Amino acid sequence: MKDNTINDLHNIKPAFKFWLETDKGYVLGKGTFTILQNIQEFGSLQEATKNLEMSYRYAWGLIRKIERNIGHPVVETQKGGRYGGGGTKLTQFANNLLETFERLEEKLDVFLNQEWSKLSTIT
Repeated sequence: MKDNTINDLHNIKPAFKFWLETDKGYVLGKGTFTILQNIQEFGSLQEATKNLEMSYRYAWGLIRKIERNIGHPVVETQKGGRYGGGGTKLTQFANNLLETFERLEEKLDVFLNQEWSKLSTIT
């Protein structure tokens, strides 16, 4: 077995999880980001949960929790008639939240990898 030195760090990379929260609790992380992103893509919570192979009830509960914790709606629903036509769409607030989350995640990833590169080259 080889001696572990700082030079062996080239096979290791940093990873992180981050989320947004208020003083009331959790708001948004990777999982809820993905749910909202799928609602945006499919225009339907039901289709989003099918795509994610997730319980509709569970996803709806997460959405309500987000809304309670931030004090803003993140989805708007429209009931369908006898032949469909209903759907779910994101509010402008939710769209802004997704964009901000994604940009922050990218910045954190860049920063973390830059710092890792600096530290892992120390001999």
